[in-house]
Amino acid sequence: MSNDQKTWVTVLIFSLFAWTMSNLDQSLFGYAIAGIIAEYQVSLEVVGLILTAGFVAAAFMVILAGLAADAWGRRWTLAGLLALSAFFVGLHGFVTDLTQLTILRALAFGVAAGLAPITAAYVAESAPARHRGMLMGVLQCGYPLGWFIAAMLAAPLLESSGWRSIFLIGFAVVPIAFLIAWRLPESQRFEEVAAIRGSTKGIDFGLLRELFSGRYRRRSIGSIVLFFAFGCAYAGTAFFFPTYFITVRGYTQAEAAQLVGLSNGIAIFGYLAAAWVGEYRMARRDTFALWTVLGAVALVALMWIPQARWQDLALYGLTGAFFYGSNAVVGALLTDLYPTRMRTTAYAACGSAPLTVGFALFPALVPLAVGSMGWQWSFSLMIAPLLLVAAVAALTLPRIISGRDVDEA
Repeated sequence: MSNDQKTWVTVLIFSLFAWTMSNLDQSLFGYAIAGIIAEYQVSLEVVGLILTAGFVAAAFMVILAGLAADAWGRRWTLAGLLALSAFFVGLHGFVTDLTQLTILRALAFGVAAGLAPITAAYVAESAPARHRGMLMGVLQCGYPLGWFIAAMLAAPLLESSGWRSIFLIGFAVVPIAFLIAWRLPESQRFEEVAAIRGSTKGIDFGLLRELFSGRYRRRSIGSIVLFFAFGCAYAGTAFFFPTYFITVRGYTQAEAAQLVGLSNGIAIFGYLAAAWVGEYRMARRDTFALWTVLGAVALVALMWIPQARWQDLALYGLTGAFFYGSNAVVGALLTDLYPTRMRTTAYAACGSAPLTVGFALFPALVPLAVGSMGWQWSFSLMIAPLLLVAAVAALTLPRIISGRDVDEA
């Protein structure tokens, strides 16, 4: 294996691990919602506001993370954010009231959000051009892997020790984050850019202005609409599905955690399929549009068709494979739109930030809709149309042919 091959394999493995661990940590809150409601005797709307606080914090913090990674490098920025977010997750297990829980949730998710643009840029800059989209699709499997592993760990803990115990898993991630930094090489493309501009370069807020001027304006606006709509749909469902299966389908907390975890395991195949189609068969923007439309269909079917557990499992698996699986291609789509010198900033400002704004809105809005329309009508009328908006927004972006160098695309 050549040095270049060793480098991109190492970057992919450690980036995937970091993204999986981050999603594992953050998914624990979804599995804990039913227990939090029972202990504190609060409504789903209150829990939705706690989630919203985390997403509001993330919308600002992710941009700072992107600017920091473009200024000082990917390696230590990634490790520091992973360690800090995991530490805050672990502290969830010791809260004594909802105020503390809200603050820790905001800090944990706000910091963790910065890993999305950094891991995406890392893999994009190290991967062979011909297979970049496929490898970035593998990276995005960290989301369902995180939920799956968390479910397998959380289900027995919820059964035996209650919701607080599951958050202690976060502490195990902290030392691992520094092991990642020790073994992970810095992005060679970043080092080349840093050498040209000089070692004293600090955070450049002018990059934010550049995103909305000249050749980048249209793609930046299209990306923001895409990620905002998708973020609304994503956050309006993913964190609430364990509660949905408990309240509507009658599962226990452990059963709901297992079902969501297994379905996310099934969904990994959808992630890999989206990455493969987007790299070798269709343009990435077209693949994303197709996957989100199919995801909307699967979601509506999940709401109205199931009469048995295997149907819940199968249709939620399909929903994850297409709806959430579109994540496997959208990261490569966005990183292709901007050069190395501004890639993490652009991903943060035009992708992660609008995504988390959507995350901030819909955990608060969905419980209100559920209270008036019920779960099934709320998901059908609020979430499915947003996926169609995201599909249309994707089709406004440049149709870039896969396989080109990341700084030529």
